[in-house]
Amino acid sequence: MPPRPPATPGSGLTFEAFEPGRAWLSPERLVTQSDIDAFAALTGDTNPVHVDATFAARSLFRMRIAHGLLVESLASGLAWQLGIFERTIVALREVTIRFESPVVPGDSIRLELSVLEREPTPGPRRGTVRLRTCVRNQRGELVLDGEWQALVQRAARPPALGPGS
Repeated sequence: MPPRPPATPGSGLTFEAFEPGRAWLSPERLVTQSDIDAFAALTGDTNPVHVDATFAARSLFRMRIAHGLLVESLASGLAWQLGIFERTIVALREVTIRFESPVVPGDSIRLELSVLEREPTPGPRRGTVRLRTCVRNQRGELVLDGEWQALVQRAARPPALGPGS
C-alpha cells in the first residue's frame, strides 16, 4: 500500500485503525549543524565526530555527522507531525534501531512509517501496534531502519444498555 499523507490535526488514530500494511510518509526535515550542536549540548555527547570539524575531516566520514539518536529523535517528531498519534498514543514501549548510513548537516530526512502487526494486549482499553520505521535522506538512501512498539488507545465503546432500554 503506498504511503499516505499526514492526517488532519486532531485526528489521531485508535488501535483499530492501525491495520497491518497501512503506511505514511512524513514531510521532510532539514538537519543542521545547529541541531547537532544543540543535541550534543543537551545530551553531553560531545564526540568530536559530531562537533569538531577538524577531527571529523580525518574520520571515516570525512565530515561532521549527526548523532544516530538525534536522527531517531527527529523521526519521532516527524511521526508526531503526521497527526496519527494525537491523543491516542499512550507510550512507545520498545524501540529498535539500525543505523545504516550517516546523516550530515544539510541532509533532509523523511520518515516512512508502516504497520507490521497489532496485538490486542495489554487489555480492553489499549493495544500494542508494531511499526516499521525507515528514515531516508533526500537521495532516497536508507539512513535508519527500525521498529517501534507503541501502546495505543482503543476506540471508545458505547456503554452497554441495561434491561428495558
